Amino acid sequence: MRTLAWILVWIVLLAVAGLYLWRAVRATWGRATALGTELGTASDRLAEVQTQVDRLGEANDRLEELAVFGDPVALRRERTRGRGSLVKQGRAIRRRDLPTWSRRVDS
Repeated sequence: MRTLAWILVWIVLLAVAGLYLWRAVRATWGRATALGTELGTASDRLAEVQTQVDRLGEANDRLEELAVFGDPVALRRERTRGRGSLVKQGRAIRRRDLPTWSRRVDS
């Protein structure tokens, strides 16, 4: 009788372990299939984006010349002109935003 009880205990332990493993494997399988579905969706989206990028790349085949390869004198002149216009814009904005009590009366 004692041997039969131990055999039943071991059978119950094995059944519980088997059930636990079955549930873990099933959950892992479900996650793996969900991951496969998500990867398929991501692959489709990437293909769509890639076709749009290719289409836009064909429309803009002209590459602009990089500034490091340009004429240094012309680039310096362009920078100076741009900087001067930015300074003028900044001064105009500051004059416009001055409170009325601090503006010059004569101007």
